[in-house]
Amino acid sequence: MASGRFVCSLLAAMQRERFADSSAVFQLQQKRLNHLLHYAAERSPFQAGRIARSSDAEIRLKEIRSVNCREMMDHFPQTFCGPQISLSEAREAIQREDGRITKVRDRYLVSQTSGTTGEPAYFLNDRRSWDIQRAVVFARTFRERLGWRHLLRFIGRRRYRMGFVVSGLSSCVSTQTCLDGRQQGKLFADVRLFPAELPLAETVRQLNEFQPDYLHGYANILELLAYRAEDGELKISPEFISSGSEGFSRIGKEAVKRVFPGAVLTAQYGATECTVLGNECRSGRMHINSDYVVLEAVDESDRPVPAGERSHHVLLTNLINRFQPVIRLQLTDSITYGTGECECGSPLPWIILEGRSDEIIWLQRGDNDYVAYQPLSFQAQMYQIRNIRQWQVIQQERNHLLIRYVRSPGADNATMAAQIRQQWTAYLSEERLETIVRVSSEEVAEVTRSATSQKTKQILSLVGPPESRWSDSGRNDQCDPSG
Repeated sequence: MASGRFVCSLLAAMQRERFADSSAVFQLQQKRLNHLLHYAAERSPFQAGRIARSSDAEIRLKEIRSVNCREMMDHFPQTFCGPQISLSEAREAIQREDGRITKVRDRYLVSQTSGTTGEPAYFLNDRRSWDIQRAVVFARTFRERLGWRHLLRFIGRRRYRMGFVVSGLSSCVSTQTCLDGRQQGKLFADVRLFPAELPLAETVRQLNEFQPDYLHGYANILELLAYRAEDGELKISPEFISSGSEGFSRIGKEAVKRVFPGAVLTAQYGATECTVLGNECRSGRMHINSDYVVLEAVDESDRPVPAGERSHHVLLTNLINRFQPVIRLQLTDSITYGTGECECGSPLPWIILEGRSDEIIWLQRGDNDYVAYQPLSFQAQMYQIRNIRQWQVIQQERNHLLIRYVRSPGADNATMAAQIRQQWTAYLSEERLETIVRVSSEEVAEVTRSATSQKTKQILSLVGPPESRWSDSGRNDQCDPSG
């Protein structure tokens, strides 16, 4: 059953967006920010070292130096306002994959970043901060579906069927949202996880059986599912579709809209460090949830960038998480704050977002016989490799994959190369591609980041889709900035 905190936060988030004005939202943001900064300065040794109080006891956010994930991981036990938890505890919890939400000390939820900016990082939430973030995501995602006109269609009929095609790894924040929603909302909704690592044909079979009313997934897999529906294999009619973690290609978004014309299509903007960064409105603009976060658009030197100008990166302050405060954390997304009000009427500021969008890999099994692999299938193989700091899978030729990697200090290169070889040999054998696809590996000093977003595109194709799919799928480097 959903907690009282979840319900109250959901109602507050809904009401504020519908009835408050931009001035009221800003005042609430500043009130929450002031409370967070004082709280963190008093209780977190790491944050106390960064936050300097002026003589009038006021703490000014812009006077606090920015921090990156690596520095937070280096001082991990000191980042908490409460029990000091070691980095090894977080890592050990992540490795205990048992289909449940990953927790440290059976109390604190721990999530792992994908490592696109370097080594994976770990962020913890207590129950309070997790409930609030989940409520805000729900309220702002379903803003058009939480009126009585829509709710009455399901009350007394059956539970609302919600399908999540996301990673099966319970350390991923989107997977945790699904698992927690399945437990907390089981009286009203049938929430099911469809692990994105499964073969697409199996996902299609399970979705046909489930018939979701709501479908959430990564943009690239939603695109592939649209093609399966267009080919007559996937037979579902969701009324609501949302994407997260990456942006759609322009043609991919058009494919989803074309195949599911009766569905509302929206996008979420979140991160492991904070799940509630933004949500797309009915006008197609991404609104920042500024009543729960501070997202500063800055240049290379952390200087503010004016509205209408693209930032080099952003600085995130999470106003919800008081257990492990995130204050002026560098995120490598590039954003542009919009000018003027949005026609949807929301009091929340809107942005144009440029993030990382991994690519679908098409491998060839025979003459005019191609199989598409969504990025998460490949990511799942690399997550099994220990002592790896950074990596990238590049499709050099149609059936040649190059693994570029950076090993952690002290790790043996021969051992790591052997791990990569064994993992991919086993995977390709399962896919019956071991005699067709060649995999090579290369140690590098650094994996080059994107010139615009500063994130590493982890799955990259130099080949693109086969000619038969050019008119359908396009290239994923044509990203829809609103996704």
